[in-house]
Amino acid sequence: MTTETPAWTRDNDGWLVRVKVAGRIQEVRCTTEGQARYMAGVLALNPPPPSKLRH
Repeated sequence: MTTETPAWTRDNDGWLVRVKVAGRIQEVRCTTEGQARYMAGVLALNPPPPSKLRH
């Protein structure tokens, strides 16, 4: 499984964390920058498998 360094960005609704896992982009939305940094660190250490659900 290949991962890239997570990136977090600010948008109108809060913070968005993105990481590429197994060729797919995983996204997590957070309300604070601290939460976004924490999630980026967690995803960098041990990313979960991509979800099979489509929204």
